[in-house]
Amino acid sequence: MIAIFDKDVLLSSLGPIMNTVSGKNTMACIEGILIECNQEDNICTLTSYDLEKGTRTQLDCQVIERGKCIINANKLLQIVRTMPKGPIKISVDTSLRTVIESENGLSHFDFKALSASEFPTLPELRADRGFKIPQYLFRKFVNKILFAIGQNDSRPVFNGAYFEIRDKKMTVVSCDGNRLAHLEYEAELENANDSKAPLYILFIVPGKTLVELLKLVKDTEETMEIRVANRQLIFKVGKYVLFSKKIESAYIDYERIMPKQSNIEFYLNCEELRGAFERSALIIEDNLAGTLRPYVKFTIDEVLSISTLSSNGNVYDEIEIEKTKGDELVIAFNCKFFLDALKVCDNGKMKLSFVNPLTGVLIEPQNTDEGKFTYFIMPMRMTH
Repeated sequence: MIAIFDKDVLLSSLGPIMNTVSGKNTMACIEGILIECNQEDNICTLTSYDLEKGTRTQLDCQVIERGKCIINANKLLQIVRTMPKGPIKISVDTSLRTVIESENGLSHFDFKALSASEFPTLPELRADRGFKIPQYLFRKFVNKILFAIGQNDSRPVFNGAYFEIRDKKMTVVSCDGNRLAHLEYEAELENANDSKAPLYILFIVPGKTLVELLKLVKDTEETMEIRVANRQLIFKVGKYVLFSKKIESAYIDYERIMPKQSNIEFYLNCEELRGAFERSALIIEDNLAGTLRPYVKFTIDEVLSISTLSSNGNVYDEIEIEKTKGDELVIAFNCKFFLDALKVCDNGKMKLSFVNPLTGVLIEPQNTDEGKFTYFIMPMRMTH
């Protein structure tokens, strides 16, 4: 294989490809990038795959001799990054000796590549169901629910986000067992089903895939395409294709988790509540052996009193509320869990609803133009 690349084009293409290179140091082939050069159309295809998710893109180059190989991803990125501006020539001979050099030959690297045959078999990237959505909208949805996705939970469904597409209505849910994020939106969806049948698609995206996808999705009205196969999800964003395994399991009955009725309801300003929790977070220390993690206590009366006590000190805040239902209540929450939800809520009024000290809180930002966003957070047991 012999091909000549423009440094800037190659470098910009490598960045997103690096996101799905394996960092587990278990197999040399998945620590590399599969490079395939086609002489007929002067196109190079770059692919990375960590056995769960992968990324593929194509870029223009001058192919002198077609071929393919695997080059260690970090090594390739560092070499290209340090090369002088201008054309870069990559040559790989039949013994897999690899030479990367600048146009004038003054900068020169010589090392061994791996055979392309060692690259793991890629999933078939075909699906007959799918839809298109503006990138900015998808990005906004994911940022609203990402915080409530579990991290390495033993229950697979808690490690992903549930998507339900029905015609123009999109529902997205995430839950880690302690908090739940739920949104509904009449979205600008374009039907991409091969059969043109009405959209009705259910799937669970791994949280790790969504994190990598956000690195590709821009705040633009340009559309991205999501296609759903039996075991795979395929995301087409610009010139990149990100593919990932689905979480193959039935999702939790999230509607049953969220209370349908409440005994106490009130409105308050989101910024004021967020500020109170940020002040509480300053004095809450990590869990120490043999001690209970401090909590933020709500005392609901004519005003909302927020207090936090830890070995580092204590914080007290009062926030004016507009109570529409109920009397008094004392309840406690994990500071981080509550603050994570507040950080993704838009400024302005929000509604908090409570049943009792053991059930938790339903948070509803008051912004119907942005769709229906709801968050539910479980309480903590108070010790004082």
